[in-house]
Amino acid sequence: MKMDDKGNVAIVVALCLPLIIGGAAFGVEVGYWRYDQVRLQQAADAAAYAGAVVKRAGGSTATTQDVTDAATAAAVSNGFVSGSDTINVYLPSDQTPADANSVEAVISRTEPPIFSAWIHCFVTNWRDRGCANTSTVVTSRATASYSDADNACILALSPAASAAADFAGNSSITLDACTVMSNSLASNAINVQGSANLAVPCMYATGGASLGGTVDLTTCGSVKTDQPPVADPYASLAMPPVTGTCSNPANSGTLDPGNYCKMDLKNTVTLNPGVYVINGGSLTINANAAVSGTGVTFYLTNGATVKMNGNSDVQVSAPTSGTYSGMLFIADRSNSNGITINGDSTSTMTGVIYAPDASVSYIGNFGGANGCTQIVAQTVSWSGNASFSANCSAAGMSPVQVGSVVRLSA
Repeated sequence: MKMDDKGNVAIVVALCLPLIIGGAAFGVEVGYWRYDQVRLQQAADAAAYAGAVVKRAGGSTATTQDVTDAATAAAVSNGFVSGSDTINVYLPSDQTPADANSVEAVISRTEPPIFSAWIHCFVTNWRDRGCANTSTVVTSRATASYSDADNACILALSPAASAAADFAGNSSITLDACTVMSNSLASNAINVQGSANLAVPCMYATGGASLGGTVDLTTCGSVKTDQPPVADPYASLAMPPVTGTCSNPANSGTLDPGNYCKMDLKNTVTLNPGVYVINGGSLTINANAAVSGTGVTFYLTNGATVKMNGNSDVQVSAPTSGTYSGMLFIADRSNSNGITINGDSTSTMTGVIYAPDASVSYIGNFGGANGCTQIVAQTVSWSGNASFSANCSAAGMSPVQVGSVVRLSA
């Protein structure tokens, strides 16, 4: 090679070297943008999922702001930078507008130019256009949706109890448009035995099911096992206040709400509306007693229990509005003493029986008005006859949703 050829090669290499270095540097910068986009995708996935969870919990009453707040909080926990990144949440998703249960999160981040700015300046200066400082916007999006849920009128909260939802004896139970859910991981989380006859749209269990007796599943082909547990729907309910010292009321006649050490009801008893605190003793409804009341809530605290005789006639219903709307029995969260519900075939107990740390034994041959009774307890055992229903908003009760799963779209 001649010396002048070598000189030409050197000149060419010198001229191309900035482009070669710039190209390599630009490749590094593009790789960083791609890495940032992957991180933003994780934030978008978390945002869409969290938004769908809140939308599922709130149903038709969930606001766009509620969903956006939840989505943003989840995004921040996964790398979203408030103040510089942007997030837009769409209900329903722009990708699946026909799916009313969908939520889409779109997150964008402006990437400051590094090597690309140098290349751009080099080119624009060469063309005498001046040096512009350009930036790149990286965007990630995700859509999550949830399946429509069933409503449960029996929810066993225990995570491990054997036969947490137990149907036995000669019981005959019909659940109309409401289901059974057991959070237990036991192989017999739902247990049907003996001559029990159970008609229900579907049953759900975190663990398994043992089905004896007669089980008629009217909407699903089999018990849905290995399901995610359902959170306590009343976990945020404030316990009723207890003021003053407790007293013992008369055992018949008309009674007012108050703080009672015990209630031993006999003969004919009329309960005025309000909260009846059973403070450490027992609410006992004796044989042949006739107890009635509307807008009534019983609060069991300090280990209080409930005992009802099978020959009693009980006609009570919960408030239909206010703080304790739909709540007929509330056991405080440290009360592990069992509750036994009994009564004759004409009795009605309309409302929620909520015992988050206690067992409920349902022996009576009755339910609520129009089937509106709901049981949420550690365990539920059943040996009576009744018919329950889920359409109970008129009774002040809220549905307990089960079987709804949130999933990210592929």
